[in-house]
Amino acid sequence: MLRVLNPYAAPGVYRKAQLHCHTAASDGAFAPADLLARYRAAGYAFVVITDHERITYCETLNDREFLALPGIETRVTRWIPPLGPHLGRLLVQGVDQRPARDAQACIDATAAAGGLVVMNHPSWTGSAWTGHWSVEDLCRLRGYHLVEISGPHSHSPDDVRRWTAAVRHWGPGAAPGGIAVDDCHRADQFNVGWVMVKAADVTAVALREALRRGAFYASTGPAAEFGAGDGEVWARAAREATVHFFDGHDHLLVARPGPQARYHPHGGERFVRVEARAPDGRTAWSQPFWVLRS
Repeated sequence: MLRVLNPYAAPGVYRKAQLHCHTAASDGAFAPADLLARYRAAGYAFVVITDHERITYCETLNDREFLALPGIETRVTRWIPPLGPHLGRLLVQGVDQRPARDAQACIDATAAAGGLVVMNHPSWTGSAWTGHWSVEDLCRLRGYHLVEISGPHSHSPDDVRRWTAAVRHWGPGAAPGGIAVDDCHRADQFNVGWVMVKAADVTAVALREALRRGAFYASTGPAAEFGAGDGEVWARAAREATVHFFDGHDHLLVARPGPQARYHPHGGERFVRVEARAPDGRTAWSQPFWVLRS
């Protein structure tokens, strides 16, 4: 008998969240309050500011419907500064804000402080081609929580490939979630990628819990809903969308038109993930649905 693990089973309301953005406190174009006002006007409930090598606090707009939270983007130096890939460290305070030398030590320190770690833009070719996280890195480093699969600074299909390799490696209960971000530094990058988190309310606790359990989907535009029941994985999206179901080895299982599509696992998939693609190529990505024999 097959059992499908549904990361979206817990109750909650889908709320828009940005987990990677920059202000003028590091190298962004907008002052913190100005950037947050833009996000609030664009319908966001959660924003984590992740300036480079510093934690930026700005709580002036916080209320029951909108919450700005502290984070930081930390370089892990390879060879000499400023070379090396970047970690996103979400929901942290009081951590070392200097560049790191050891990725695992930085991940461990973030987790000890109650934060969540993101492997930022894994296929990024910046920092003189030292800014990437390889599949080997993602399968070696332990304790991170999320992988960016879409953003303006790396190649999304390659990021998705690296993420799904890490999901296969770590398995249910430890696999990282996939997120979309805008990594906003300037106006043309604003609001091009986000996550929709299924959270009971607009609090840091609710955001952390939703990200930990995989109760969110990544998007560069489409609204969607994903779930599982009666032995099937299902998706709802716009009528003009095409819904793609992939197995745990990134093989396309089936593609069906919206607004509703279903796939019945047979047991060999290991996990199923879903992409709802709009005609213009913008995409919503589900988290993995593990297919287990009980």
